[in-house]
Amino acid sequence: MDLHKVFESISIQLVAEFTKSSQVKHSGGKGDLREDAFRNFLSEHLPRKYGVGRGEVITSNNEVSGELDIVIYDNDHCPLFIKSSSHSVYPLESVYGVISMKSHLDSTELKDAYKNIASLKKILKNESFTLNPTPGFSIGMANPTPVTGVVAYAANRSLDAVAKQVEELDKGLSDISLRPDFVAIIGEGIVGPRESLRDEINQYNLPENRNDLFKVRKTGRHTLLKLYMQVLRELNTTALRPLELNDYLDMPRLIGKYRVRKHNRFVSTPNKGGEAIVKRFNLKAIEEIVSKSTKVTVEQHFKNLTGSIPQGFENMGYDINSYIYEYNPKRLPPVSSSQVELDEHNRPRFKIPVFQPVFLFIDGEQFAVDIRDFGDEMYEDEPDFTVDELMSS
Repeated sequence: MDLHKVFESISIQLVAEFTKSSQVKHSGGKGDLREDAFRNFLSEHLPRKYGVGRGEVITSNNEVSGELDIVIYDNDHCPLFIKSSSHSVYPLESVYGVISMKSHLDSTELKDAYKNIASLKKILKNESFTLNPTPGFSIGMANPTPVTGVVAYAANRSLDAVAKQVEELDKGLSDISLRPDFVAIIGEGIVGPRESLRDEINQYNLPENRNDLFKVRKTGRHTLLKLYMQVLRELNTTALRPLELNDYLDMPRLIGKYRVRKHNRFVSTPNKGGEAIVKRFNLKAIEEIVSKSTKVTVEQHFKNLTGSIPQGFENMGYDINSYIYEYNPKRLPPVSSSQVELDEHNRPRFKIPVFQPVFLFIDGEQFAVDIRDFGDEMYEDEPDFTVDELMSS
């Protein structure tokens, strides 16, 4: 068997599909047909562990990529939060790679592809994880960087001209790692490094010689085979981090420009005969909290909260040098047993107001918020929970 001949015939079929789609007058229809053809090729030729679709990628921090033409995902374990043949939503931890498909790779299309791929790479986590391939054995892994590329059916210019633009687009990136791994034109060639970009511990390694990033490989009729082998090699080198679905259940909400969690757990006091309603902080409350909070160490926070450092603090899993934000505009004192008295019903109460915060997260930072002076203008109804649903969540 001659793989070059096999893939050359597939390449001819793809180009034939491209040519046939040119008879479709609607530009969106043309694009869909051309993406479908290449997506079908990947579905038929990649191992079954890899699913192929299109849509958006989302993180547990409610960050969303741009719309991606082709998404290569974990076919065995990926939950599709929204599933459609035209647009699905994939959790970041289940994504192996993305490809931006173009019909004719002019300068505007390539610039757009760079922007789309950067929209994915900007939401990647920068956290290592532990892989346990066998019982009793673990490996420290770098966070995976999805395989990314631009594939076009044709171009209105030479590969050398494409490479020149790749060089210029790379210079305009705030971070060189936001670039696509390769740019390929079926039947013409590939622009990008020949060597593998990922090692056995997921480390993403761009070549030391930056000129290799826009190296021209005029692979001609064998471009599809070379591209397939390169993509498969990179996919097979990528180990995905574990997917924690609970992180998505507790995903922050977007309130204005802020990503907020634990802000929607308040129950209103019902009027006589009325039913209790779940409330959440509104944008006014979040802006008030952010603008008037003070950043303190966790050690200082415990002192502000209880007056002292708890015994065994060092064994509680807290990082003594980490920070928390406190909203305590009245500078209320910490809780103290000397401030406790019994009321007429023999129930304990504080003689004076003390700092008793609720905790929430804004843009990934923890806030301790005293809400005693928050009025109705700081809340809005939470339509996603009844009181019973909240108590059961």
